[in-house]
Amino acid sequence: MDDVRIHIGTLVADLQLPHAQQLKERRQALRSLIQRLHNRRLAVAQVGPPDLHQRAFLLVGAVAGSQGVLDELLAAAERVIVESEFTIADLRRDVRQDSFSSLQGM
Repeated sequence: MDDVRIHIGTLVADLQLPHAQQLKERRQALRSLIQRLHNRRLAVAQVGPPDLHQRAFLLVGAVAGSQGVLDELLAAAERVIVESEFTIADLRRDVRQDSFSSLQGM
């Protein structure tokens, strides 16, 4: 049996949009950011309170078969977030590796 390695990474972003006066403005900017992240094959979830006018909390997740590919995915996610109209209050990266044995005969 062979071991299969799985590389799992997350970014948690605390984002601020100081000029947003209404939830609609923040939602529009957030929708655009989420779409750009999805376009790069990243999973995205809003994890904080959804009703804050000027703040958003996102979790971005990626899974890859190698550490190098995972690093590239997370670096791309960070670039997209940095280039967005949001100000980054905090950005945390977490990377794990897991493995399992493949089933014999498959």
